[in-house]
Amino acid sequence: MIKNSSVLSKTRCIVLLVCACFAGLMGCERSNLPKTVKAEGVVTLDGTPVTNATISFISEKHQYHATGNTDANGKFAMRAFPSKSGAVPGDYRVELMKSVAGDRPPGASEDEPVAVNLRNELPSKYASMTTSQLTASVPEAGTNQLLLELTSK
Repeated sequence: MIKNSSVLSKTRCIVLLVCACFAGLMGCERSNLPKTVKAEGVVTLDGTPVTNATISFISEKHQYHATGNTDANGKFAMRAFPSKSGAVPGDYRVELMKSVAGDRPPGASEDEPVAVNLRNELPSKYASMTTSQLTASVPEAGTNQLLLELTSK
């Protein structure tokens, strides 16, 4: 019985040592990430706030991009890394999508299973950085004044 307890104790020590090594590595990786600053604003479509949209900031100058989602008032806050909020200062091209479930086929009953059919509720030109013509500039000091004004025409 004493042998099993000794083996168990050694196993626990090894597991704790491995966890400590991984925690140290994760801390090092986090310190190598570039500085992020506040990157917040509002998305509107024809002057009306856009809710539940996904925003992507895509940089053509560096490898760090950022994503965000709008709330009920069209407000968003970007996040470049899972562990850090904000965006790396710089200029970005912008993509926006608002995915919603498609309609139930005509004649289908409420209890009948249906395939999920997602569609973009925003004008399709905003779904790609090559066609959206939207840009965002995140200054070194950060901002909460980004305004992404979409039009349906």
